[in-house]
Amino acid sequence: MRNELNTSGEIVQYTGTTNFIANTNAVIIELFSQGVYTCSITNQDGSVYTLEITNSVTNVVETITVYYGNIRNESRNPSEKKIQLNGKDPRNSATTSIILGIYCFDTSDDLSDLICCGWNIDDTVNYPSNPSIRGINIEMFQEAKFNGFIRKNYRNNLVCVFRPEFIFYYLNGKDEHHFGIDNSLESEDNVDIINKIYYGAPGTGKSHKVNELLKGKEERTERVTFHPEYDYASFIGGFKPITEVDAESGKEEIKYKFVPQTFTNIYVDAWNDKDHQYYLVIEEINRGNCAEIFGDIFQLLDRNSDYSITPSNELKQYLVKELTSFDGIKGIENGKMKLPPNLNILATMNTSDQSLFPMDSAFKRRWNWEYIPINYKPTYIDANGEEKENESSMYKVNIPDSESFSWLGFIKKVNNNYIKPNPNLGMDKCIGNYFIKAKDNSITLEEFINKAIFYLWNDVFKDEDDHIFEENTFYEDFFPIATKGKEKVLKILEKIGLDKPENED
Repeated sequence: MRNELNTSGEIVQYTGTTNFIANTNAVIIELFSQGVYTCSITNQDGSVYTLEITNSVTNVVETITVYYGNIRNESRNPSEKKIQLNGKDPRNSATTSIILGIYCFDTSDDLSDLICCGWNIDDTVNYPSNPSIRGINIEMFQEAKFNGFIRKNYRNNLVCVFRPEFIFYYLNGKDEHHFGIDNSLESEDNVDIINKIYYGAPGTGKSHKVNELLKGKEERTERVTFHPEYDYASFIGGFKPITEVDAESGKEEIKYKFVPQTFTNIYVDAWNDKDHQYYLVIEEINRGNCAEIFGDIFQLLDRNSDYSITPSNELKQYLVKELTSFDGIKGIENGKMKLPPNLNILATMNTSDQSLFPMDSAFKRRWNWEYIPINYKPTYIDANGEEKENESSMYKVNIPDSESFSWLGFIKKVNNNYIKPNPNLGMDKCIGNYFIKAKDNSITLEEFINKAIFYLWNDVFKDEDDHIFEENTFYEDFFPIATKGKEKVLKILEKIGLDKPENED
């Protein structure tokens, strides 16, 4: 049993034969013939293709060499894939060269169903004696399917994974994509994150994903939750009145001192302990004004080792006092600061809250993004590639003196039949697996109405004609819950087709 990504973007368990592209040459020509570009294959040596790509606007012809490999399974890990170069050596090529893998599901040659992967050509790798390049995880395919283009350090390779329409974005910035992040950042923790935002519908388990990644690293982790009142001083630090006892007079005096906050504290800790990875977790990052909270610090998120900023005078004075030189590198040097390479910043974001404080493109491009989908299956693959039970598949909503019904069945019906098809709503408004966290796998009718029904009424279907509620229904009609609430919920179950146990799937 292995894990595959179907054409809908769902990770599924699959036992069929390995699927490859049927007509590789035709797919490669189509892939490199998008927009203003046309492509022809001028030479082929097994899995090595020489291409001529013509820009129809400028009439410039570029020759590139593609070292191609079908994405195939890695037998030791059901979620991992690999490619093989069949003894070909991409080093020291006379033309622009790329290593390219293409993933397909169910033998599809349709470009819209494919996912591409690109690797940097490493001069230290003996490719003929090491024909298999490993390090592609099925979750990376899913992330690229939803986001378009991602790059991620995985097993000491910075891999770019992208939808086919991003091929020229990848090709034209190949060196920057592969070497814009320090590949040495992977540590003994075997967690490679740097700046990453986990996003998805409410309740999909974004915080749970972060907790799984950082299990056992709590002592080197700082957490903070952004909110509308959160600001730069709350995140970085600032002057505050401090009561101290004067050593000579013995009297209490009020003095103003710089008091560091979450970011500054972990910045100092990471610089002073470069042998370990440190993690700053920001929950609900888009519920705060990121431009105001980060201030000039956000420039450091570029992760350019040559880039530094001049902090405020009070922050600079504090850092000079707290930091010393390690291996000739200082966390504050010549009055400037830069992020330590062992400080990873993780954040979570509900897509349905995106309009609260919109992030500008300059801020967003400094992060890697991972979409956390809703899981309707009984199991899931955790951060370590292990199969785990999907706890929400056991949740039951209990209606007094009536049948209980499946929580997972309910959200599947509502999400797939009423929210996702609505162009005004889409995935942003869907209900995630853990929107309600059940105690002993049981959700009371009160919890269901006060949380799920209220959200659907107030935030999802408020201005929509197609919804799950009876006509001329108001939220107050669900009260009292024991009588009217029960009646209304049963009507909803009947309308969405979940009124009988056998319809719960």
